Amino acid sequence: MPHGPGTRRRAERTALERAVDEGLLIVRAALVVAVTNQIIRRALQERLPFDEDVATRVTRDEIDRLTAEQTSAAVRVRRLRRMTGRSYGQSRHQFDYRPEDADALKLREAASKGVARALAARREDDDFVAEVVADARSRAWDDVGQTVVDRLGWAARPADDYDDGRHERLRDLVEGDLAALRESRADGGAGSVSPS
Repeated sequence: MPHGPGTRRRAERTALERAVDEGLLIVRAALVVAVTNQIIRRALQERLPFDEDVATRVTRDEIDRLTAEQTSAAVRVRRLRRMTGRSYGQSRHQFDYRPEDADALKLREAASKGVARALAARREDDDFVAEVVADARSRAWDDVGQTVVDRLGWAARPADDYDDGRHERLRDLVEGDLAALRESRADGGAGSVSPS
């Protein structure tokens, strides 16, 4: 990699870049969960089919909400950071910040601002929004499908003794039930058993 005047060489990402990237991963996961919940609620409570346009709108609304949340977090941390300069003595608990915590709080503030900016940019990124919708839809299907399997139990696989006597059951079906059905149809339905 060339280096010299006018070029910048970096061996690894800065702490701020890492914090923003990690924050985005966390926020994206929260976004997928929020959209998943909306898809499930719409399907089960409102009995409405999946609608990609609705899910897209919900995704963009959630991005707006999460962006505002990150912006608010940055303001809150800035206030805390400013108050730490007036604090003296030892901290009494983990949220009792002191002057030596100022750098960490500054990083948190900058990370929240960075996440908010990155989220705002992704709101208009159709590919990003489509990926969130697809992930949420898949997760909703997995959650609902797993619930159905858990409740039914046997839907996942047949009973352990399913193959025992299977040949005899099939023979009884063909020679007994199906033969009787064919015979009742040949008789014009006379003697047929009405469905229960």
